[in-house]
Amino acid sequence: MNPQFSIIVPTIDNFSHVQELVSSINTQTLLPKEIIIADSSSSNEIEDGLKVIETIVPIIYLRVGRAYAFDRFLDYFSSLSIFASIFKTQYSKGRAYPYEASNAGAKIARYEWLAFLDATTIPINTWLKDYCNFIYLHECDVVFGNTTYCAETKFQKILRASTYGRIGHETAPGSIITKANFLDGHEIMEGVRSGGDVAWRNDLKESFRYFIPSKPYLKYSNLSKKILPALKKIFIYQIYGSLIDIQHNIKDLYLGLALMLGIIIAPKWNYIVGWDSPLFIPHITKVFFISILLISASTFIVNRAILRRFTSNSPLINFFKAAIFIMTSYSIYNWNAVVAQWVEDSIWYFPHITKIFILGIMLASFAYRGIYFPLKNKIELSYLFPLNWILIGALGIALDIVKAPGYLLGGMMASFVRRKK
Repeated sequence: MNPQFSIIVPTIDNFSHVQELVSSINTQTLLPKEIIIADSSSSNEIEDGLKVIETIVPIIYLRVGRAYAFDRFLDYFSSLSIFASIFKTQYSKGRAYPYEASNAGAKIARYEWLAFLDATTIPINTWLKDYCNFIYLHECDVVFGNTTYCAETKFQKILRASTYGRIGHETAPGSIITKANFLDGHEIMEGVRSGGDVAWRNDLKESFRYFIPSKPYLKYSNLSKKILPALKKIFIYQIYGSLIDIQHNIKDLYLGLALMLGIIIAPKWNYIVGWDSPLFIPHITKVFFISILLISASTFIVNRAILRRFTSNSPLINFFKAAIFIMTSYSIYNWNAVVAQWVEDSIWYFPHITKIFILGIMLASFAYRGIYFPLKNKIELSYLFPLNWILIGALGIALDIVKAPGYLLGGMMASFVRRKK
């Protein structure tokens, strides 16, 4: 009943947050034995600041990289033999992504249990003590973090309402696991900026007994304060997430929507670009549908249905759901031409049926993102109305649009990328 903890904190260029986190850790009712700061900052501010910071818990400083412009790209290209003659000198190691920094910190930890945080996620003072109780009460090997997201500015509140809400979310920060189990092939995936923590938690759930607290024990305080940084961050993170073995349902949905748009546009493509245009594609409809069949077979049957364990949540089931939606959309698009034969006096003729269908989907999406989704995540009704739900819905749809390339890429590459878990 006396576990000893090493806390691992990846960080980069945010000394003020590190200060706040160290102060919080020093108020824990069960103090850890050490705090390992795995730093990739572009300057020495954190390294110098930690030398004079007041702390009861010893701090171990680990330099895991030094950030500079385009560091990851330059480091990658300079390591390829084909570019050896161009890059005559090896570039110094740039920043380490948070998962890489966490893994590096875990390797030098001196105590039995690892507890993961980041510089912008602050635990309550009973975090470690309560998590120790969970270990023994539930006889588990891993306890995951449960985090709520703080918002102070008006935009942060809109962003929180359209994403996390006021409920707690399962997170890698706040999680605890023994060092022996972590280093026994269960490190966090490296080489990506996002999604690795989700894959890591999925891996641990398949390998160990785990517990997720019912109430939040941590608070995240670094939501974007402006719309452009928020959109940029979600775009970059989703592109990285597309290459990881997670979020199959959403990726399949986006792929299905893309196929639906393709089905609508392909038959009209040559008419839109012009019959004499360089963009004219002979037999485009046949080419498009043959391509869909080939991609569908390889993605959903060969790789993700046959080679994976078949369950009720199989991507094959999601594919059939998407196929039904696509068939419905295509039927509505061609309803007046096929069923009503363009006879406007026919009982089966519906004026503007395609426009009504698309407008209905857009309005339903707006209502879902602006009203249902926030209410589901415990956003107060008084906050949504009379006007905030419009801003929340618009931002939610904008985030979904920005995510689309990553989800679509993930769906298309499912059969062709061997992912690490």
